[in-house]
Amino acid sequence: MNDEPIFDDDRHAQWMNIAKELYRRTFAEEAPEAIFDWLLTKIGKLKPSEDSKGLMFWADSFALYEAEIARRIAVAQLPVAERKLFTWPWSSWNALLDPAESGSLSVIAGPDGVGKTAYAECIAEHWARQGHHVAFVHFELSKIIMLDRRACRHTSIARRTLKYANELTPVELRNLDAATARLQQWPGEITYLHTPGKTIELVLRQLAELHSAGKCDVVVLDYLEKAAPSATQLKSYGTNIFAREANDVELLKSWAEHDEHSTPILVLSQFSKAGKNASFKDLDRTDIRGAGEKTEKANVVVLLHPNKDNPGIVDVRIDKNTLGPKGTFTQYLNGPAFSVGDTA
Repeated sequence: MNDEPIFDDDRHAQWMNIAKELYRRTFAEEAPEAIFDWLLTKIGKLKPSEDSKGLMFWADSFALYEAEIARRIAVAQLPVAERKLFTWPWSSWNALLDPAESGSLSVIAGPDGVGKTAYAECIAEHWARQGHHVAFVHFELSKIIMLDRRACRHTSIARRTLKYANELTPVELRNLDAATARLQQWPGEITYLHTPGKTIELVLRQLAELHSAGKCDVVVLDYLEKAAPSATQLKSYGTNIFAREANDVELLKSWAEHDEHSTPILVLSQFSKAGKNASFKDLDRTDIRGAGEKTEKANVVVLLHPNKDNPGIVDVRIDKNTLGPKGTFTQYLNGPAFSVGDTA
């Protein structure tokens, strides 16, 4: 059996080799001066590169902000289709939320069956329709199920009907072809990334590759709790899944904010047991599973709650909005068509 540790970062392995060699040299009673010189050389080679990009000096801040205001004015004068804004698909959301900004993290949470994935699909398709390249990370649903749901949404053909394709009528087949033609005319696109059993670290590597290829302007992740633990996380947090999920959020947020990516991320999350049983008026972001650590990194937190009196109606609460107001409203969930609309 190999007892050697597994490292997600090659630099950790290099440090382990230095530690072993230091141990050997020390017990060999090598001269302390020689050990010091050797260790200094090794450490120098592994010194992290300096990163001054995070600095903004006082004098420079005014010119930077002036340029940003000029950029915003120029963007506002462009036709809507050319502004490349990450607006939301529904007027109820846009009334409270600004477009998702580069490096921002938005969280949509709710109990099982409330339609979180349908919300994510509608948002991703809205962004693709606007001309963005969307990376849709799905840990649970297979690629074919995702495509079935998309077909239902754009043709109103029931999924059970699609499963028995030999029974599709000529009209339904024409509707499928017409939907395909419409979707292929969108200026943007969605890249579906099926990631069962993968860690967030591995997902981020794949997203970085997509970003470099021009296929990732924005990320939708369905859903956070399904990510597998990495070897490093198991060592650090053991069986504490909430601490691991908090670390996953930290990794996502850091990746999104990095100058190399500067990408908005939308994450779906589950309610805790208490949240599933809470009434809408008592609901807040502390009802998200492991919410204390996860939601503090989020810029926007949206809570979904099935309306007890009206099947198909979803009560929505904007519970955190770091750059704007919070509020509540209702929406309509068309479950069989996997689509969402404003009740108005």
